[in-house]
Amino acid sequence: MAAVPRYLSDLPDDVLRRILFFAPAREGAATAVLSRRWRWLWCTSGAVNLNTRSFSSSQDEPEVQSQAQPWDWRPKSYSRDFSTKETEGFLHAAGEALAAAASPVKRLTVFIAEGSRIHPTLLEDRSKHDLISAVISNPAARRIEELHIEIEGWNKSFTLSFGSLASETLRTVRIISCCFLMAALPDAAVFQRLVQLHLERCGVPLVNLQHIIDAAPQLETLHLESWSIMLPKEEEEEHKVFGGPVPKVVRHCQLVLPAVTALVFAGYIYQSGKVRLELDAPRLRYFRYEGDVQLSDTLLLKPQSASSSNLARVDLELKDYHVGDQQLCQPFWRFIRNFSTARVLKLQLHYFNMDTVALTDKESQDELLGGLLFGLLERLELQAHYEPTSKTSMVMLANLLHCCPVVRDFRLKLSKNNLAPRKSSIDQEAREDFNNSVDHFRHRRSQTVSLGGGDDGNHEASYVSGLSGESFNCLQSYLRRVRLHFCMEEPNCLGVQLAKFFAENAMVLEELYIHDGSQKMPEHMNTSVGRWITKNSTEMRNFAGVAVLPG
Repeated sequence: MAAVPRYLSDLPDDVLRRILFFAPAREGAATAVLSRRWRWLWCTSGAVNLNTRSFSSSQDEPEVQSQAQPWDWRPKSYSRDFSTKETEGFLHAAGEALAAAASPVKRLTVFIAEGSRIHPTLLEDRSKHDLISAVISNPAARRIEELHIEIEGWNKSFTLSFGSLASETLRTVRIISCCFLMAALPDAAVFQRLVQLHLERCGVPLVNLQHIIDAAPQLETLHLESWSIMLPKEEEEEHKVFGGPVPKVVRHCQLVLPAVTALVFAGYIYQSGKVRLELDAPRLRYFRYEGDVQLSDTLLLKPQSASSSNLARVDLELKDYHVGDQQLCQPFWRFIRNFSTARVLKLQLHYFNMDTVALTDKESQDELLGGLLFGLLERLELQAHYEPTSKTSMVMLANLLHCCPVVRDFRLKLSKNNLAPRKSSIDQEAREDFNNSVDHFRHRRSQTVSLGGGDDGNHEASYVSGLSGESFNCLQSYLRRVRLHFCMEEPNCLGVQLAKFFAENAMVLEELYIHDGSQKMPEHMNTSVGRWITKNSTEMRNFAGVAVLPG
C-alpha cells in the first residue's frame, strides 16, 4: 500500500497541476520561486485565471471605501474612481500570463471584483472595444475550451459581444453579471463545439439568445439564472420596457432549442412584463425551474407525445414571493401540465401551503386536471408545508396521485405551516441521540417496536381527510416504495396517519421508509404494520414481504 502524502510537495506533478489549474494567475506564477520542481508546473496547468484583486493597488482601497457613505444607496461602482492606468496594467499582465503558458491554455477565467479600479471598458486603445474582448483576442487564448467571465457587483454600462469570444474550440461558457449581451454573430454556426452555456444575472434580448443558440448546433446544457428577457426592439420601444408601462396584450414568443438536453431556469425574471415564452426542446431530458409560481405561468413547454418524449427528470422549486396570495391554483396546475411525459417529478413548495393549490370542487378539477395524466411517471417527490388545522392539505396530494396512475416510487417530506424559513431544533436533537438510537437498534430484543405508542390497531387513526375513501390506480397495482419524512410531535400525527394509510391501501407495497425527524430508528419498527397491511385488504398480504425501514 502506497504511503499517504504528508506534504504538498509529496503529491505527484499531475495532482499539483490540477490544483494550480484553479489558482489565480499571479499567485500561480508566484509558486515558481518555491523550488526548481515548481518552476514549470503552473505554466503547464492549462489554465489562466485572471482576478483583478491580484492587480489592484492595496493602498487605494481605504480611499475607495471612504468615498461610499453608509447611507449611499448607489452601487460601489458609482462611488469609486476607475483608473485607465490600472486597467491597462491588468490587460498587460493578462497578456504576459497567457504568453507564459508552456502548454495550450484550455481554461480562461476573467474575474473583475467589486471595489476594483479596473473597468471592463476603460482602455486607451478604443479599437480593442473592451477588456474582455482584448484578453480573448490574444493568440494564446484562441484554443480555450472553458471560458468563465464574472463582473462582481452591478455594472450598467458594460455590454459583451458574443462575436468577440473564441469559437474554434470553445466547449463551456459561463458569464455572470454582464448587464447586456449582444450576439453580433454571422449567419453560419461559429460555436461548433459549444455544449454548455451558463448565463447568470445577464440581460439578453430574446432574438440575440436565439442567434447564440443557432450558432451552437451541439449546445446540450443551457442554464439561465436571474435572467432578464427582453422583447424585440420594436416592442421595446412601443411599450417602454425599462420603467414604462407594460403591454396589456400578452406577447407569445418562442425559443427553439434543437439540441438542448438539460435546461435550467433559476430565479427567472421577465423584465418586459407580459410575455409568454414557449420552449421548443424536442431532445430535452432534464428540466429545472426555481422561481415564483406565478411567473411560471408564463413558461410553456411545447407538447410532446409520450412515444417521442425524452424527458427523464423535472425538478420544480416553486415559491410564492407574495405570501398570502391565494391566486396560485391556476398558474400552478397549468405549469405542471407541461411535464406530463416526465418519468421523475420533484416538487418543492416554498412560502405557501399545500391547501393553497388544492382543487376541492369538481368544476376546478375538470378545468385544470381534465385529461392531465402523467402516464410515464415512475417516481414522484413532494416537499411541502401543510396547515394542521386545514382539511384540504391532503386534497392536493390526492389531486397529484389521481394524475399519476403508474407511479412506483413516492417520496413525501412534510412540515407544518412555515411561510418564513427558520432553523429547527430537529436536526440538533437528531445529532444528539443518533448514536444512542443506533446502539438500541443493534441490541433490540424484538425486530419491531411501537411507532408512536398507543393503540396502533385503532382503525380510525388511519383516516386521512382528503385521501381516505378515494380510489387511486397507483395504489392498486404499481406503488412499491414509499418514503415519508415528517416531524412526529405526537403519536398520531399526520405522518403516522399517512404511514398507516399507505400500508393499508398500497396493495403491492414492498418498502416503507419512515423518518420522523429524530432518527430514532427503533421507533420506526412497528408491530402493528402487519395489521395495517392486512386491514381492509381483499387478499391477505404477507407482512414479511414488506420492509419497514428508517428513512
